[in-house]
Amino acid sequence: MAIGLLGTAIIQWYWINWSVQLKEEQFEKAIKEALKRVASQIEDKGDYLEITEQYIALKGTWEQRRLLLEHIDRENRIHPKSLDKRIDPKNLDYLIKQELKDIDHSMKFSYGVYDVMMKSFIIYNGNFVVTMGENDKSSAAEIDPKKFPKESTYEVELFNSIAGAPGILKLSFPTKQKWLWKSVWPILILSILLCTLILACFSYVIYVVFRQKKLSEIKNDFVNNMTHEFKTPIATISLASDSILSPMIINSPDKIKRFADIIKQENRRMLSQVEKVLQMALLDKHDFQLSLKTIDIHEIIRQAVNNINLQVTQRNGIIDMDLNANHSLVNADQTHLTNIIYNLLDNANKYSPEEPHIQISTRNTNNMNIEISVKDNGIGMTKESQKLIFEKFYRVPTGNIHNVKGFGLGLSYVKAMTLAHNGKIRVISELGQGTTFILDLPLHIS
Repeated sequence: MAIGLLGTAIIQWYWINWSVQLKEEQFEKAIKEALKRVASQIEDKGDYLEITEQYIALKGTWEQRRLLLEHIDRENRIHPKSLDKRIDPKNLDYLIKQELKDIDHSMKFSYGVYDVMMKSFIIYNGNFVVTMGENDKSSAAEIDPKKFPKESTYEVELFNSIAGAPGILKLSFPTKQKWLWKSVWPILILSILLCTLILACFSYVIYVVFRQKKLSEIKNDFVNNMTHEFKTPIATISLASDSILSPMIINSPDKIKRFADIIKQENRRMLSQVEKVLQMALLDKHDFQLSLKTIDIHEIIRQAVNNINLQVTQRNGIIDMDLNANHSLVNADQTHLTNIIYNLLDNANKYSPEEPHIQISTRNTNNMNIEISVKDNGIGMTKESQKLIFEKFYRVPTGNIHNVKGFGLGLSYVKAMTLAHNGKIRVISELGQGTTFILDLPLHIS
């Protein structure tokens, strides 16, 4: 696809460049034809005026006039008059503007008549630009040689004869290239936009492919983990059932009761796992209702700490509570809010490799919110993991820690329910330096 995009861009550039070249060729052809017409009209006008003036001044018969005019014409061809006497700058200006108007041209231009013998310009943009004795037609204006760059100047010889051309009419377009490219700007901009759109779509497709690949891996891990989680209680229930049916156990009520309790516990464990999966399905569909009431978040925290404290102390860990918020009442669903705090504490405990040291604190960030922080001394996370931890089924790689169990649904549930309570959650973590989850909830406004 990248090769196709590059090929499309190259083809687009080729056609745009070809369009500019074609327009330039058409422009040059039109300008050259226009210059030839101007030169022809100047020559006819100049010779006609000179002969007519002498003809009017001539006295005598018609035959004498004819012979004299032939003589004058011959003399003019052998000894032509200077260009300043043969060209009227105002007439030249009029002719050039008319010709350029006929080809519908609006570009800025400059023109001049170059005298070959004098090796200088004698007319520039409708004015004489050299001083020739006491010629009252001349002016002190100077011409800038840069006005006639080679790449944008067109010329035609004037009054060409066997002896050569005494003058050259030059027409220059300093902004020709800018004008040519401006004519294809709409196509160029459209091509850039289309290529950008294709590139954006291509990038998005690549992003989706890699994301789907990552999600596929996560879901595969989830299926494998769920199979393992269900396999253990199923095996335990099967073993307990077989033991109850054993002739040595069936007549012993105490042993039957013990195995029945095992079956009940394992069944409850499986039911709890199924409930988690079903609960996430409901959250995805937004098919749940919150039973909101005014709750003291500090009481919820104490209850959650009390529930998980046994697991932490069994690993020689401690939980420090630093509840500094002056205002701790929130509008929340008690069950879901308790689950949020418990999941964060459970997560901190599971991902602490040795003796867990968990700190949970609260503070008021302003008069409208309360911030709950859960910090651990665990394994921490990479930047990549921090972007994915709230995704369903994702579990942070634990390295050599193999006792971390679960489906990867806890933090996904925490974020979903936090958002349902109009709150926010974020994570601060460094690999090997522990993790801090910060929960921000709106306070109850009385």
